[in-house]
Amino acid sequence: MLRLVLAGLSLLFILSLPQSTRAQSIQSTSLTLQSPAACPPAGCAAGQTLNVRTSFDLTAYLPPPNANVQLCIYTPINWSATDLRMGLIGGVTGSPYQSSISSCAAAPTGYNLLGGAQATLDAGAFGDWLDFSFRIGSTATTSGSVLVRVFERTTSGWQQTSQAFLGIGVTATADVVYVANDAAACAASSPCYINSGEDLPNGLGTGLKDAIDSHPLPAQPATILITGNYLIKNNAVLVDKPHLIQGINDAQITYLGTTCTQPVLRLTAGATLRDLNINDGNCTTTNRTLVQIESPQTVYLISNDLTGGQDAVRILDNSGDVVLQFNHITGNAGYAIWRQAGTGSGAVQAVANNLYANRSGFQVECNTKGRVDHNFWGFGVDPLTAISQCTFSAGKRLGAPALPRPNAPGVSAEKVTVTSTKTYTSNGKVAFQHDPADSDFGLFIVNHGSGSPDNVPFTGGMPGSLTACSNYYDIFLSNDVTIPPSLLELSFRYDSTSGCTATIESTAYCASGDPALIPLWWYDPATNVTDGWDTTAQNPAGSGAAGAVGQTTICDTVLKEIKVSIDSSGRPNTSNDLNFTPFVVGLLPLPSSVIFSQFTAIAGDTQAAVQWTTVSEVNTSGFYLLRSQSESGGFSRVSPFIPRRGSGIGGAFYEVVDSGLTNGTTYYYRLEIVSSTQESSFSGVISVIPQQATPTSTATSTPTATSTSTSTPTPTSSPSPTVTFTFTPTPTSSATATSTPTPTTTGTQFTPTPTASPTSTQTLPPTISLTATITPTRTVTFTLIPTRTRTRTPVIYPTVVYRSPTLPPTRTRFPTRTFTPFGGTPGTSTPTLEGYPAPLGTGSVTPNLTRSPQQSPPPQSGYPIGEGTPTFPAGGNGYPPPEPNATLSTNTAEVPTSQTISVTVTPSATISPTLPPASPPQPPFTTSFLREYWPYFLGALIAEILIVIAAGFYLYRKGLLRFPLLKKKKSD
Repeated sequence: MLRLVLAGLSLLFILSLPQSTRAQSIQSTSLTLQSPAACPPAGCAAGQTLNVRTSFDLTAYLPPPNANVQLCIYTPINWSATDLRMGLIGGVTGSPYQSSISSCAAAPTGYNLLGGAQATLDAGAFGDWLDFSFRIGSTATTSGSVLVRVFERTTSGWQQTSQAFLGIGVTATADVVYVANDAAACAASSPCYINSGEDLPNGLGTGLKDAIDSHPLPAQPATILITGNYLIKNNAVLVDKPHLIQGINDAQITYLGTTCTQPVLRLTAGATLRDLNINDGNCTTTNRTLVQIESPQTVYLISNDLTGGQDAVRILDNSGDVVLQFNHITGNAGYAIWRQAGTGSGAVQAVANNLYANRSGFQVECNTKGRVDHNFWGFGVDPLTAISQCTFSAGKRLGAPALPRPNAPGVSAEKVTVTSTKTYTSNGKVAFQHDPADSDFGLFIVNHGSGSPDNVPFTGGMPGSLTACSNYYDIFLSNDVTIPPSLLELSFRYDSTSGCTATIESTAYCASGDPALIPLWWYDPATNVTDGWDTTAQNPAGSGAAGAVGQTTICDTVLKEIKVSIDSSGRPNTSNDLNFTPFVVGLLPLPSSVIFSQFTAIAGDTQAAVQWTTVSEVNTSGFYLLRSQSESGGFSRVSPFIPRRGSGIGGAFYEVVDSGLTNGTTYYYRLEIVSSTQESSFSGVISVIPQQATPTSTATSTPTATSTSTSTPTPTSSPSPTVTFTFTPTPTSSATATSTPTPTTTGTQFTPTPTASPTSTQTLPPTISLTATITPTRTVTFTLIPTRTRTRTPVIYPTVVYRSPTLPPTRTRFPTRTFTPFGGTPGTSTPTLEGYPAPLGTGSVTPNLTRSPQQSPPPQSGYPIGEGTPTFPAGGNGYPPPEPNATLSTNTAEVPTSQTISVTVTPSATISPTLPPASPPQPPFTTSFLREYWPYFLGALIAEILIVIAAGFYLYRKGLLRFPLLKKKKSD
């Protein structure tokens, strides 16, 4: 009723307004940020371009012929805003505007007049909108507001009729800035430049161009970091300052349009592009040149992927060099690199790149201005067919593609500075240092990877190829090294697998006493000094060796490295071979040899399991396992002869369990490998320390019945919950069983020793008493009545391990393909020995009681519903008890935080849950809600009445509202 009264008063108010007042719109102006849709979280960066729309109402202007509407734009003085661009067609009226500030008022305090637009509108226009854009000045440091004022020509002259503000958060620029598609992609990165709404020449309208232009030079070039998949527009982005533009997290510069006539990037200054994926996106029929260079200063392209364009790199005639290193340039319709002919002195310098599978024919055109050594041109491709008018040496080329970097553009290669201090690179796999008397110098290291014929330089997957125990590397001196060093020491790790370690440290290689057998190999592709791959210590065997000798090579079994000392006398040497030398640690197939992929020892309780896996067993008869308590010698056989199970082209898995050891003592093992001619060689050495198994935390107790008379177990897990069981099962025979609980946890298997093993007493009367304590927040007690009973029959197990039938083992600690060395048949399983972990499984004592069915609640706090789950009456509350199977697992998804449950089960027990009293009936929701909140409803109604009265009074005082009943009578 009250609302009807208010509605009537409102109608009366409207009808009482003068006719002219009712017909007039309330005048307003608004500003909306169009593009970007929002600033990054830290604010728009100084130098960011903004696109804004202003909408405004018009009411009082005079009709033509004179200009009658003026729009004025003001920005904070601190911003020093620039580059105002006005849209000069009205969005509502369609009328033309012209740039003008002739009728604008002076700027308010703290503002500059940035610009404006003026129009002559026909009579009757009620409003219009215009778009404009501007750049926040590169020196801006504080947030502020854009101000727009609207002026209309009236009979009294130009009058301001409305204004609007748009607040913009601003953050200062920096030496390191970010570029992303939008505010969301910037995330926490700041200052961050993002794309705006325009697509203008030189890339204006992209965040990248704003970032390039915003940094004040010549202080120092900026580092511009590209994030995510960054989209440019139809126009090429002009890079006219010597900035570093670098991708992070595998960033990409790409394009979604179909106008593909301009390059993606134009570089006219000495900039650097690094760690970027650059492609032309959706262009198909016509492709875009990816990088066009026209710079008088040197430009660097380092570790980029340039794919899917027209020419990947197009260099116009100029005086600046273009240096390309560690790039992967493939899959382009045109050249990988094209240099325009001309008189400019700028030259191409390309080294350690993949430059293949682009256009058919020549991959690079230098027009006599460039050198292109140490690049990969394709599998089996002669450099003469891939290089046009460039300087190169035929032997200075990569024999396999450089390995692409994982999760990053470019290839796995680098230029390092060699010092007198040993330094590692390639994830710690390669080390280098020079003689203290030498000066530091530059060295290139190119990683080809391993594991495939495509990784092998020059020889590929030819018969007799090496089995690599390191990656293949090309190592060569930088072109600026004019005086070769007197000594370069290179170290290569060989422990890529335990099998490589065992094989290399065996008497066939490092332990042979013959340095020439140490398996560090090198290859000479230029002058045939090597016969294919030769070891670094042997005298080279190629047709061009001319009596050369090898270099000093040693094995370091502590660091798992092979080191070669390269001087100027032997081969490979620093003056000739370090211009084009691949290296690898590898194993060559021998007339009698075994190649291992695994050789390990696993500690047990007073014993050790020694396992090895072979890749091939060429002319091999079998093995002996040898043991010593000294790494340096004193080995003796601890196994009988183990016949081989592999072949010359395939391997096998072996395992020997060595028992009777002393816990805490270090034992060393090696293999004696017996050839088919009964000659022996020896593997490397491994070590193991037997120790007593320490149970980890568990909540699973697995009693296993054995044939002894009695014992007393009390299984206890170290963390909460602590579970204690006392079992008294009814027997079906006169045997008395002893139960040994076996704690189990996911992923770790073990068998407790007597000190850690729970003990239990089991007599066999018909009562089962089970108590579980789990730190509670509440206590619920249940008395269970089984509707059926089952008699548990003791079972005599032959081992101390019980495997639950409800959860079969998913894996064993030792593989199931086990070799039995002591008279067993290959392929049969070795029994689990005392002290070794049992396979993963969960054993349980299962009374299998069935309780009276009632209404079943959902699972609570990790206890599943299943056979024997207690139920609750309607409206009940509480947690169900555990399953009658006395099994608690530490890997359950939910664990009750604090609860105590006591359950006693007897054959005549009665289920009688003790539950809290039911909650009293609650009043209907609507009634209770109104009773509680009626004062708020009353207050809201009173507030509405007061607002209407106040509004009416205000309008009445202004003369805009007339109440006929209150109108004064005129005096006579």
